[in-house]
Amino acid sequence: MQKDLKIGMVLGLVLTIVAVLWLSTRPSMSTKARMLNSYNAGARQESTEQPVLALVAKVETEQSNVPDLTARKEVEKQIHTIREGETLSGISREYYGSENKWQKILNANRNVIRDANKLKPGTKLIIPE
Repeated sequence: MQKDLKIGMVLGLVLTIVAVLWLSTRPSMSTKARMLNSYNAGARQESTEQPVLALVAKVETEQSNVPDLTARKEVEKQIHTIREGETLSGISREYYGSENKWQKILNANRNVIRDANKLKPGTKLIIPE
């Protein structure tokens, strides 16, 4: 009985080591790679608002020789539509390159976001500069 227990323990340890080595040598299985894949999948489903806003800005700039700064600031506001599973820190990383600026987004959208931990998909957020 003792011999069976030792053999089982050794086999379990060997299988665990093999699984850890296999997972650590696969870059596509890393947490970072999975996060990038989910980010890229979301980027493919971009909202149509950003191209429309860019087109409006281009038309306004071409129509007037003197730039209207107030109208331009309104057009330059970025709008983000929340997708399933997104967090404010993830959105912050997408727009600012840092997860630590999520409160900037929260402060700009206090009227829309009731709870920062529970974001509803489809909600449109203003992304401040």
